[in-house]
Amino acid sequence: MTKNDKVSVVIALGGGAARGIAHIGILEVLEKNGIEVKGIAGTSIGAIIGALRAANTLEDFESFIRQLDAKGMLKLLDPVVPRSGLFAGNRIARKLDEFIPDMDIEDLGLPFCAVSTNITNGEEVLHASGPVRLPIRASMAIPGVFAPVQVNNQWLVDGGVSSPVPISAARKLCPGLPVIAVNLFNTNLPFEGDLDPIDQTSKAELNRLERLLLKMRQSNKEGRPGLFASLSDTITHMEQRICRFQIAAENPELVLEPAVFGIGLFDFHQGDQVIAAGTRCAQAMVDSGKLDAFKRRYATKHP
Repeated sequence: MTKNDKVSVVIALGGGAARGIAHIGILEVLEKNGIEVKGIAGTSIGAIIGALRAANTLEDFESFIRQLDAKGMLKLLDPVVPRSGLFAGNRIARKLDEFIPDMDIEDLGLPFCAVSTNITNGEEVLHASGPVRLPIRASMAIPGVFAPVQVNNQWLVDGGVSSPVPISAARKLCPGLPVIAVNLFNTNLPFEGDLDPIDQTSKAELNRLERLLLKMRQSNKEGRPGLFASLSDTITHMEQRICRFQIAAENPELVLEPAVFGIGLFDFHQGDQVIAAGTRCAQAMVDSGKLDAFKRRYATKHP
């Protein structure tokens, strides 16, 4: 392989809430090592990161997420009287609107597809055209956590319900290109490192609602998992099984699985560490020679 040998690929970025911040580190390493991303299909957080990359605003979002602290994370949650979800999701959507342009998917810098799920029949819904913001919000609507989103007379929820890693969507988006899939649900790969605790000073600065959200996040003295941990780990175990069968059936050309089990649904304030987990995963692929082997198989010559 020479420095002019590149590989054009389509990326399938899986769901996983805050674990998906690892996608940032993975994309950076891959693109530095001769991988040319020609299209991105994303589920949930994968749709968010994919849209940001396609819109060329990922670096701005990365700067924001690296500076986000626990108090800032809690402020993004907007509890509602439980009807169809714990949170409305409006605050998160407004924050994402600061980074994702108000434009059509066709006008992004790369072919892009967000994946959601029709809550009525459970079918996968692909969003590869039309306004970009609403499908992304639908794709991240974790059932029971965020309220469903109505798009084109369909009530939609998180794409992870039907397609945790959108491999088939990636193939449809860019036919003929090899697929690199990123799976965030491997429970055999626990997060390596110590997560930053919320110190007592931060707790004192929280208002009553934010303290309630923090309590929902924490385990009790007997070790009983908090609400967020229960949701996070339950979703992970369910989708890990789906992913295992999905990857075996759809056979992507390369699979990356960062060690992020243990990162909670809303641990977005752990941005530095989660990005680093993605970097380590992709760099291990480079150091082992597996990425070079992949490139030799699918390389295209560039002048």
